[in-house]
Amino acid sequence: MTIFNYSSKERLIGAILIPPMAFALNCMIFASSYFQSWQSFLWPTLITMAMVLVLYTLCSMITVVLANHFPLYSQTFKRIGIAIVCYIIITIIGITILFFGYDYIRVMGLNVKMTNYPWMVVVGITGNLLFTSFNEGASFYEKWRKLVDEADQLKKENLQSQLEGLKGQVNPHFLFNSLNSLSSLISDEPEKAEKFLDELSKVYRYLLRTNEDGLTSLDTEMQFIYSYFHLLKTRYGDGLEMEVRINERYLVYMLPPLTLQILVENAVKHNMILKDQPLKILIMTTNSGKLLVSNNLQRKERMVSSNRVGLINIVNKYRLMKQEEITVRDDGKEFAVAVPLIPS
Repeated sequence: MTIFNYSSKERLIGAILIPPMAFALNCMIFASSYFQSWQSFLWPTLITMAMVLVLYTLCSMITVVLANHFPLYSQTFKRIGIAIVCYIIITIIGITILFFGYDYIRVMGLNVKMTNYPWMVVVGITGNLLFTSFNEGASFYEKWRKLVDEADQLKKENLQSQLEGLKGQVNPHFLFNSLNSLSSLISDEPEKAEKFLDELSKVYRYLLRTNEDGLTSLDTEMQFIYSYFHLLKTRYGDGLEMEVRINERYLVYMLPPLTLQILVENAVKHNMILKDQPLKILIMTTNSGKLLVSNNLQRKERMVSSNRVGLINIVNKYRLMKQEEITVRDDGKEFAVAVPLIPS
């Protein structure tokens, strides 16, 4: 937790407002005697500025502590209410010390105008609230800018995810294999060919509309995966298996679209798929509310080049959405990725 930094503009706000506040307070403390010489003006001004700086710093510390203790927007009024009470108490104490301290030490022989004490308290509290308003506004603006920037970044990540998904399916090899599978089915098994074409259209339809929303339900994502896996299964036959163990209560939970497609595609891309040694993909939900996608490892002898864009894309999305991070496990026998599911 950073104690002395409520907003990046805090020091600038202090530098602008502290000198005039010190000047106003000294005018009330000493009245016209404040201007009788440059010494009587300079030294009290520096002393009062130092006191105002101390009060400003204490209030900033309280603001940061409360901001960390009440971080939610729904707690804003409660946080500000508690902060104002603290500011008033600190200001009264500070003004009292300053006022009666000057009266006690008689700095530069100046007389203190005792009747102005109540007005000093009012001015001090008003000035403190003014400082706080500027800082609160600066902090709110910075948080708003951060949210806007993160929303833009998340939109870019969604577009990147959509692009990667489309690149994989528009890839000449994928198209050739899909069309080749369709061609062989048309003559031999027309009903299966029709089913294959229907699933192929569902895959492309989903890929083209995934950027409409930042999140999709697990149920919707699974419907897409069934279509996508149908294409893979038609191509690889008995060399590819998929087992699904989804608790129905999690079907309404949300996750970034194309998350499953990326993980399934990575499994197929990096592992051998053999009839007598099938690649087994497991998609399941855990009791902790996560979606686990795992596969047995049988890496290709000739490693496929990968920049891990897909996995990094998923990681970035969860980070930008302030969600729990995904976890990756590779024990040499099994590769597994656990993705947190987001309550709807």
